[in-house]
Amino acid sequence: MLLLLGSGCGTFGSFAPVPAERVPFMERVQTQTREGITVSAAVLSRDEAAKVFGVDLASRRIQPVWFRLENRTEIPYALMLTGVDPNYFSAHEAAYKSHFSFLRARTNASMDAHFDAHALDPFLPPMGSTEGFVFSNQKLGTKEVRIRLFGPKRVREFEFYIPVPGFRADYHEVDWDELLAQDFVDYQDEDAFRDALRALPCCTKSVAGVGKGDPVNLVLIGSAEDVANALIRAGWDETEKLTLASAWRTFRAFFGGEYKYSPMSALYLFGRGQDAGFQKARDTIHERNHLRLWLSPMKFRGRHVWIGTITRDIGVYFTTRAWNLTTHAIDPYVDESREYLREDFTNALSLERFGFVEGVGAATPDDPHRNLMNAPWWTDGLRLVIELAPDGTVVPMDQVRFFYWDWQGNEGEDFNEQLRRLAE
Repeated sequence: MLLLLGSGCGTFGSFAPVPAERVPFMERVQTQTREGITVSAAVLSRDEAAKVFGVDLASRRIQPVWFRLENRTEIPYALMLTGVDPNYFSAHEAAYKSHFSFLRARTNASMDAHFDAHALDPFLPPMGSTEGFVFSNQKLGTKEVRIRLFGPKRVREFEFYIPVPGFRADYHEVDWDELLAQDFVDYQDEDAFRDALRALPCCTKSVAGVGKGDPVNLVLIGSAEDVANALIRAGWDETEKLTLASAWRTFRAFFGGEYKYSPMSALYLFGRGQDAGFQKARDTIHERNHLRLWLSPMKFRGRHVWIGTITRDIGVYFTTRAWNLTTHAIDPYVDESREYLREDFTNALSLERFGFVEGVGAATPDDPHRNLMNAPWWTDGLRLVIELAPDGTVVPMDQVRFFYWDWQGNEGEDFNEQLRRLAE
């Protein structure tokens, strides 16, 4: 009976952690230096974490992040661990969740001591340093890591976007060299740029280039890094490439469970499927906001222009139009998800400027558009145009600017003039 009790909780499991310096995560360290403070950070892969801590932390959804903080000033600082992860695990909590059975009390005590010895001391003394791990919640794809140092009458902040090894996003399959080699039209004049955006197709198409899919209701201006980092900062997840393993995870999640990185079906614009997909899911993949993005052949004042479609999945239903006889139900009022993203970027302080252009074509609940699954959707007919802050610049909400274009309402140009006066 004792053997059975123990075997279910790892009685025969080994606890043999490897010294951290022998694990290659240090090869991927990112470093930033500012105002006399140097911060280095690295996110461990599942295998690396298992070696350093002797247990499979990923199965507990715990992800260690390594830091080294160096202070070359006379000012003491304290690291705010909640800045790294508001729901971080303490060292003893992470160890306790990894314990073997009660029959391995001595081993469990060694585990506690090992985790405690490797935890980061959040105090950063003057002319000193601190080094160790923070036990964060698991994040695949690109992990946003924020460092907030609190000192006497001052705060120092650093932000990293760190790829987690072992994750293959859909955009990793794109030939970016070929896309970036295309001839771009760089619009300097706002009116000419607005006209070009108005002339875009109303909707995506099928692989055969026919039909009307989801609305082309989103325009993002910024580099690939600006777009990806702004989305990740706002809590969006990348989409995993379609493989047998990711298809199996999607299948299991379909019947219950969380899978925040589920592959998306392809919709077509510019003669190709989306270049990248991002999503923000609830506890089930049946309920999520998701967007698809294409790099367009346009630039606006030297910055890339991304064209997208964004909708909200609210459930699932059976249909003979899909090969697997099921598809996601979308919220038919597609403007809601468009505005959700604008609020996300605003709250993340990534929104530099926004406005609207015509081009989708207005539709009502009584006379809706229909997508490739014949599902109805309606809209005011406008595309949201967002210019993102470059290089991670923070833009306070009261500093956001506008494109004075096609705003909804009866005021027309008078409303644009009102906006201009208010912004002065």
